[in-house]
Amino acid sequence: MLSKASSKLFSAFLTLLLAGAFLGNQILIYLSLIPLLTVALALNVNQPSKIIVKRTEKELSLYAGDDAKISFRVEIPDGVGIVTLADMLPSYFNLVDGNNFRVLWKGFRKQSFEVSYRINCVKRGVYEISKINWESIHPLLLKQTKKGSEEETLRLFVKHRPIFIKRAKFIRTVSKMPLPSESQAKMGIATTDFREIRDYVPGDPYRSINWKATAKSAQSLKSWLPKVNEFEKEGKKVVWVFLDKSANMVLGPETKNPFEYAVQAATALARFYLERDCKVGLCVYGIAGAEAMIFPDVGSRQFYKIFRELIFQEPERVKVVSRNEVAGADFKELQEEKPAYLRSAVMRCRGHLMGANPLSIIVTSISKKNVEAIIEGIKEIRKYTSGMRFKASRVIVIHLMGNHIAARDDYEEIAADILDLKNRQLFEKVRRAGAQVVFWNPLRHGFEKLLLTG
Repeated sequence: MLSKASSKLFSAFLTLLLAGAFLGNQILIYLSLIPLLTVALALNVNQPSKIIVKRTEKELSLYAGDDAKISFRVEIPDGVGIVTLADMLPSYFNLVDGNNFRVLWKGFRKQSFEVSYRINCVKRGVYEISKINWESIHPLLLKQTKKGSEEETLRLFVKHRPIFIKRAKFIRTVSKMPLPSESQAKMGIATTDFREIRDYVPGDPYRSINWKATAKSAQSLKSWLPKVNEFEKEGKKVVWVFLDKSANMVLGPETKNPFEYAVQAATALARFYLERDCKVGLCVYGIAGAEAMIFPDVGSRQFYKIFRELIFQEPERVKVVSRNEVAGADFKELQEEKPAYLRSAVMRCRGHLMGANPLSIIVTSISKKNVEAIIEGIKEIRKYTSGMRFKASRVIVIHLMGNHIAARDDYEEIAADILDLKNRQLFEKVRRAGAQVVFWNPLRHGFEKLLLTG
């Protein structure tokens, strides 16, 4: 299809031809042939109408903050003219080296070349680079520009860099966080490893009664119940990680908010306990309860399943809703944040919690809006723990210090400290519910230090 320039040339031809005929001027008639021949030439010369694109790779895996090379092969079989190519990048990607936009001249011969550039992604997730848009321009600008796009999908898996935690000797004297030895399975064949002396409960075998401890307890009038020796059970130790994905976890920059650090913590916990021969399960929950579950298992395959699930997870957002006031004006207000329902998530997992006596780790950010929901969830978890001493250590709440993460300068950092002091009573309520609260400010120290020092 001809462009506006062709129409103008044709109009110039008619104008010069009519003027020459009217005035009897042969020079004008000869001059009128120039735009006519130009238009005729344009009809016989075509710009490129087909572009073939093939990417070098279909999938790429990289860590957040690392560079990656993107390349694709372009083939232009026909046409003459100017060709522009643009590889459309998704959000959170920065161009580091090269250019994803290319302008070139296509001659009469078939042309093929390679386009490459380097990018950097700052946020975890799964992304697709699919469309490569192109335009071809006529060499004389006498035909309309042709536009098109080639669907050649490249999938990018951007993940957090794994945290490697070295083994520490005498870890009980160093870390406040219990390690796998505190999450032994409740069911299984009893071993010869002594665990504790506890009160007799119906169903205990009589041969396990410690008569000497029973006599001492009766003499001191502490309890008339018989005392029983309890031994460790065979079986894998079980660890459950509960990850909060509610809107309460989205505070601060898009790429550095509590949820992004929570995903990093959940990944590190899974690796840490799986390397120590534990069964690890994952439950991602929000306002609707459990939204993703991976049941406890062992080995590197289990870590891959958890790792892959966490890549796809995105936090819930505060929705914007419109409402008509009495006056008839339209207003937009933020919908009130709803707490994530940990209790319903725990109830969905209860079939795998019963009898396992698990170590449960809740990764969240405690606030006024969700503290009651967290406490209800802790009470539900404690139903599935054994009646041993130090029962509170069965449940750990890792509190992401969101106010510190969102702080942009020293003044906001001071304000975050004041808010933490104000919320101290919330943390005490969680402790009284039977959980250990561990504070983590990822901007001050890494998660490996948190695990080793508590």
